[in-house]
Amino acid sequence: MTQDTGLPAKSHDLARTHPLTMFGIDALVFGSARLRPEKTALCDHGENGEETMAFSDLEKTARAFAARLGAFGLAPGARILLCCPAHGHSLAAITGIVAAGCEPVLAPALFSPNALAKAARTVAAEALIAPAQTGEHHISEILLNIAARAPGLRLLGSLSPEPAEGLVDFSPAGLLAAAVRPASPAPERWTLGDRLGSIDRDGAAAFVKQSALLGHGFDLVRETRHGGGAAPIVSLASPGTFAGLVAGPLAALLSGAELHFMAPFGAGAFLSLLRRVGPVRLVAPAAALPDLAQSGLLQNGALLSCAVVGSLEEGMPVQAPEDSCPILAISDAGGALTISALFEAEPAERVA
Repeated sequence: MTQDTGLPAKSHDLARTHPLTMFGIDALVFGSARLRPEKTALCDHGENGEETMAFSDLEKTARAFAARLGAFGLAPGARILLCCPAHGHSLAAITGIVAAGCEPVLAPALFSPNALAKAARTVAAEALIAPAQTGEHHISEILLNIAARAPGLRLLGSLSPEPAEGLVDFSPAGLLAAAVRPASPAPERWTLGDRLGSIDRDGAAAFVKQSALLGHGFDLVRETRHGGGAAPIVSLASPGTFAGLVAGPLAALLSGAELHFMAPFGAGAFLSLLRRVGPVRLVAPAAALPDLAQSGLLQNGALLSCAVVGSLEEGMPVQAPEDSCPILAISDAGGALTISALFEAEPAERVA
């Protein structure tokens, strides 16, 4: 069973009237690349060190992703199940899928094989693309097992370099090295009304319009900037949920901020990043909120705001110190996004 989400009245008006919400995520990324091609779009902080990607590189990777989908016969309208690590290539993949006219159905990187197989059958996915390796988890055999239980899957792809046999290479290096070109270059598409899907841990899917997600992105930017302008956004959350996508990549694109992903999380590396690029706007899983409060990061000036992604568990302490930065919770249970203030500081000046 799938469903479309609505918007609060304020966001709904914005989604109908703001010109950027009349285009899709692909137009937003490609437009940013035309305006500021050499500006850093995102930076990944992970096991392989630090990797940066300029807007021009993000565009090239996304367009190459779209071209490779077409080269393997994925026509506009095809649904692509995409497992998204907290990594910049997830944004390139989502953009490429949308640019190809296909419909991305998102999941965090480590959902269970049963949930992914169920989702692939439920949404009639034609392709499943995921990291070939996440930490110590090698998932190529898992993907082949999922494909055996979801006959509609006709392409398995890897977001990681050097994929295992049977997986198509969708890593940035592999895409750019292949230099696949579409048979006939398509004009920029009008993507108003196009949808994205997301699955939960049970494999159930929900779908929302891109304009709705962009409307929520504007809401979140308005509520978290608080005089910080285009301060960097550091995300510890996967963009494989609507909440993680809105709070991280979309908020960064809409505010003109650099986006930093950190996965896997390391306390020392995280504190070093805050010292180097801070103060920042943080996106973190809801389960991390008590630790953030205990560490003092919510009140020592390192964070301009904190957006917590996911449902707050019953009994989880949410009382923030009086001098805390603004804290917002964004969740997307069943596809219905909600943004609520857990603590709102009194800003000297709110930037619209």
